[in-house]
Amino acid sequence: MKSHTDAASRPAVEVVTQLPVPSRLGMLRFERLNEASWTLLFLDSSCEAQLGLAAGELCGLIGSPYASLMEPEERYQLHDTIQLQLKDSPHYKVHYKLHTPLGVLHLVELGEAFKQHGRQLLRGYLLSAEEPVFPDRQPQQSELQIQNSRLQASLELYQRSQEEHLQHLVRSRAQQSMIVRLARHRYSSDNQVFEAAQLITKAACETFNVARASLWHLRQEMLDPITMFSTDIGQHELPTPINASKYPHYLAALHSGRAIDAHSAMRDPRTRELAETHLLPRGVTAMLDASVRVAGEVVAVLCLEHVGTERVWQADEIAFAGELADQFAHAMVNQQRRSANSELQLFRRAVEQSASAFLLIDREGIVEYVNPSFTAITLFSPDEVQGRRLSDLPALANLSDLLFDAHSNLAQQNSWHGEFRSRRKSLEPYWGHLSISKVYGGDGELTHYIGIYEDITQSKLAQQRIERLAYTDNLTRLGNRPAFIRSMEERFSAHSEKPTSLLLVDIDNFKRINDSLGHQTGDKLLMSLARRLRNSLNANNSLARFASNEFAVLLDNCDIAEGQRIAGQILQTLDKPLFVDNQLISVTGSVGLACAPLHGEDSHTLMKHAGLALHKAKANGKHQVQVFTETLNAEANYKLFVENNLRRALTQNELEVFYQPKLDLRSGHLTGMEALLRWNHPEKGMINPDQFISVAEDTGLIIPIGKWVARQACRMSKQLTALGLGDIQVAINLSPKQFSDPDLVGSIADILEEEQLPAYLLELELTESLLLEATDDTRQQLNRLKSLGLTLAMDDFGTGYSSLSYLKKFPIDVIKIDRSFIKDIPDNQDDMEITSAVIAMAHNLKLKVVAEGIENSAQLSFLRRHKCDTGQGYLFDRPIPGRDLLESLRRYPCRPAT
Repeated sequence: MKSHTDAASRPAVEVVTQLPVPSRLGMLRFERLNEASWTLLFLDSSCEAQLGLAAGELCGLIGSPYASLMEPEERYQLHDTIQLQLKDSPHYKVHYKLHTPLGVLHLVELGEAFKQHGRQLLRGYLLSAEEPVFPDRQPQQSELQIQNSRLQASLELYQRSQEEHLQHLVRSRAQQSMIVRLARHRYSSDNQVFEAAQLITKAACETFNVARASLWHLRQEMLDPITMFSTDIGQHELPTPINASKYPHYLAALHSGRAIDAHSAMRDPRTRELAETHLLPRGVTAMLDASVRVAGEVVAVLCLEHVGTERVWQADEIAFAGELADQFAHAMVNQQRRSANSELQLFRRAVEQSASAFLLIDREGIVEYVNPSFTAITLFSPDEVQGRRLSDLPALANLSDLLFDAHSNLAQQNSWHGEFRSRRKSLEPYWGHLSISKVYGGDGELTHYIGIYEDITQSKLAQQRIERLAYTDNLTRLGNRPAFIRSMEERFSAHSEKPTSLLLVDIDNFKRINDSLGHQTGDKLLMSLARRLRNSLNANNSLARFASNEFAVLLDNCDIAEGQRIAGQILQTLDKPLFVDNQLISVTGSVGLACAPLHGEDSHTLMKHAGLALHKAKANGKHQVQVFTETLNAEANYKLFVENNLRRALTQNELEVFYQPKLDLRSGHLTGMEALLRWNHPEKGMINPDQFISVAEDTGLIIPIGKWVARQACRMSKQLTALGLGDIQVAINLSPKQFSDPDLVGSIADILEEEQLPAYLLELELTESLLLEATDDTRQQLNRLKSLGLTLAMDDFGTGYSSLSYLKKFPIDVIKIDRSFIKDIPDNQDDMEITSAVIAMAHNLKLKVVAEGIENSAQLSFLRRHKCDTGQGYLFDRPIPGRDLLESLRRYPCRPAT
């Protein structure tokens, strides 16, 4: 705690008003966690003198040292008590015993809850309720206690006699002093009715010497409590509301008379129906209730309750109860008048200080009032508009039409709101948002109109700027996709019979430009292309940047032939090199063309068909114009059908693995099989892989499908070995898309382990496109696959960008010669030379060779002469369903299992 310097040098007033430090009063400040552990975070350092322990010992975070001094069960009960108190009040107060080295202390803890750094904490003061008990001082303390008790008893007797004397004086002057107090009382709170109710009920208890005095609002048949003073507790409380509809005789007595003077409440016919619910539970024997009337209606009740023996109410007491009820009625009227005046003043200030313009107009259209904001908006002063007709005021001329036009919305309804455009006194135009309502008199006749409006000029300008930004491409300053679609919809809504052509123009290989030259150069290139396209088109044609590197052109009054001609011009325009960032860049484009109404009678259909045409142009090699045909729509629908059904095929067991045997061409032994995926659709029948593999790759379904094929192939190889067919290696094809799966190596390793298949019996066939575009991650994946003991084969060798460097860079074990080189042997000398050269090269590199597509004995003889290792084809067997595989393979000689 902070110490204070000597007060001798300070003024006397300052010394007198200086509050004592809490610790000097025996109060110990604390902070602790709001938990049942009672862990102290801070305790006043003076605690050692009172508790016998230093603050550092009691503030330990481990072991709860402070809680260990408490009763074990008591601290949990106290914690719950504190939480209940904090629900109803910001403060709490609890008593408990603390077993200290100085003895048992009775403490009072007062505190409040607060939150710091996201933790719920408590802070407050500890106060010792009595001195600690020292065993060696008990006799001396007992004598002091006896003396104190005697002194205290004497003091209580003296105080009781004094109180009886004072109460006698109060009773004799009660009624006169109470009227004087009520008359002279100056209300300090905003709620004078409640303050008067508390004053009257407390004084009534003192004057009438009753147990309770209460005031209730009477709202129809409900008695809602205002306040109740109870003599036994000496304070006000709020009872629960009472449904008085159960007590019709009581209600009738209230409305018919001045007061209900029930000397015996249990027997009085006006109050005895209250016995079970009110009188007996509260011990009431006599009641004196006075009705509070305002404008002749009973609005409240003053209720006096006497307990004990029955009481006869004197006439002056009944009259005085009526006077108290009148005093309360007077307070209610004053409060209502004050509230009405306050609300009126508040409303006037709100109108005067409002940022919105207010104007009051009579039914003839004459302005009666305008507030300062009206002047701020229109620049017209109140003197220039008040008393004049709306039609004579330039700033409000259009408002006059709204009010008095028989066909306006306001003529049919009680209110109208909307935007209007007008001019200020300076003739500067502005926009306003107006809400205007009719005002009716007590007789239901229209008397005035009240209007409220705001200057929304800046909002309008901002909205226009936002709209320009929302419909403009920030890079090229062309219209963007939403602007182009809106333009298309406007043209289609005109229902013109003239043809309209839509061109979607895509810049070929733009990603490669961004990757090699950077996005900044790519953006500059797009800006240059946009300017070039804009200059090559007519002013009445719409041009927009539709996507990243895609532009859209809408040609009015343009059929297919004209659209193709303009599309060709656009391609020629794009073919011209551009000089960007000190370098010459050449680009090409692809165009998709759709024409309305032939290819679609609405904007959505036309854009869809133009997009299909563009995708076809890019799929066919790019740098061309493709016109939409229904064939493209059918292809798209089929692709969508395949995609939707393929997701279900894997879970519905519609996919099936076929196996094509591979034979050792020297011995004729069965050495392996290639696993080939087939799709047996319940409606379309057998679907070839080339019809759905590309869709599976595009949708990512190739990853779960590939894992399923690998598991089925491993399971089949294991089964064949168990059936005595020897070690049969099975080959599966891996798509480049599968290498995007970071878990590819792990999943294959898991499958081998789960199916208990040796790794050398699984061969993975890789495409040349994978090796061509291989990244560092792909190379690492191939090396990890090889480290598992798998065999890696290059599929369809010689058909793509075959490079001998692949054989050096990657851990390839097998080369598969594509069937296109085998099918024309022995008729095609070139194919024979290429095939023999590949076989010789592979053997020199210690690689095995597999020939695909062997269909006749001449091809087999040629491959045997050149020592090709393995072959597969229709000469040996077509792909065999897994269910028929065992029966078909029994006719082949097999190598024994190792």
